[in-house]
Amino acid sequence: MGNRNPEQDIIDLFTDALQNHTDNDIKIKTLVNKNCRARKHADIEFISTSGCYWVIEAKSNDSSDAHNTVHKIFGELLKETGRENRSDCKYGILIPECGKEFYSRLFQAINRDKFIEFGKLIPVDSVFTYGQLGVQTMSWEKLYDLYKP
Repeated sequence: MGNRNPEQDIIDLFTDALQNHTDNDIKIKTLVNKNCRARKHADIEFISTSGCYWVIEAKSNDSSDAHNTVHKIFGELLKETGRENRSDCKYGILIPECGKEFYSRLFQAINRDKFIEFGKLIPVDSVFTYGQLGVQTMSWEKLYDLYKP
């Protein structure tokens, strides 16, 4: 069980689901990477059937360092914007469907305006979730606002 990697698990399930998705903006035409340990690529990179180049970082609240993944999302997104050939891509994050409230609650420790501005700086085009309901999307702002204490 020491080799279990919840991020890779969700990456595999998510990319499998996108192979047959009905939305051509996120349906995978050409898969570039789906490996959370890749050094030269984001966790998920693909070209959609409509021609969008997606760069997606995956995090899971089902890992031993779940609370650190909240902070890592920011660093990973910043790192991806610094890579070459990123001028015409869309950025996203992928989290488990069951982790939406977890991430929303912890993100709320950040000033809302600063959080929203970070999402514009990158820019984060979509927050993807995957779980029992399949692939779903929401905005960066919606993820922040989701948790209601």
